[in-house]
Amino acid sequence: MPQPSGQRKPETIRSRDPERTQAEILSVAVREFAEHGFHGARVERIARSAKCNARMLYHYYGSKEQLYLASLDSVFASIRNREAELNLTEGDPAAMARKLVEFTFDHFANNSNFVKLTRNENLLDGKFIRRSHMIRDMSQPLIASIAQLIERGHAQGVFSRKPDALNLYLTIVALSGHHLNNAATLGAVFGQDLTDPDWLAVRRAHAIDVILSYLGVRDG
Repeated sequence: MPQPSGQRKPETIRSRDPERTQAEILSVAVREFAEHGFHGARVERIARSAKCNARMLYHYYGSKEQLYLASLDSVFASIRNREAELNLTEGDPAAMARKLVEFTFDHFANNSNFVKLTRNENLLDGKFIRRSHMIRDMSQPLIASIAQLIERGHAQGVFSRKPDALNLYLTIVALSGHHLNNAATLGAVFGQDLTDPDWLAVRRAHAIDVILSYLGVRDG
């Protein structure tokens, strides 16, 4: 039916999906905080990139600090959930140890926002991450599963050593992340591009060999 003269045709109003909006804000925030750190990040840039306004952002997250904490929770939930999927308490212990090193190395290599966020938080002396009970609670099962893996591997004679689970995991993290956190300086000092894919493949194989050799896993 024709519209009366001067009357506008009704517009279709697209209502926002709250969950999608929150997820988009968080995704943008992770990138912003990773790139600029907590103090350098700007709420206005996050809101603009998420196609919302600052008022909506504060409605969902309350404050810049709360959004930063949510960003930390998000990147740690991602790695912890995927680590849980490895199911380290079953299967051949040597294969599971190898899988843990491979996963950790690859996750660090392919998730620069995680590496940058944790590096920036270290510059703040862990000021904000200490407030996250979620990150701490999610991390305990990982260490417990590594401890079970070590115990099982040693009992079966696959591992000749029984290292502390946390120390072993921190060594895996160091082998997986140190070259990323220091790529610019170490690359300049030694004249080697530490982001080169071929070099990273050699580094990955080295990390696996270091951990399996330390555990006492024999080739073959």
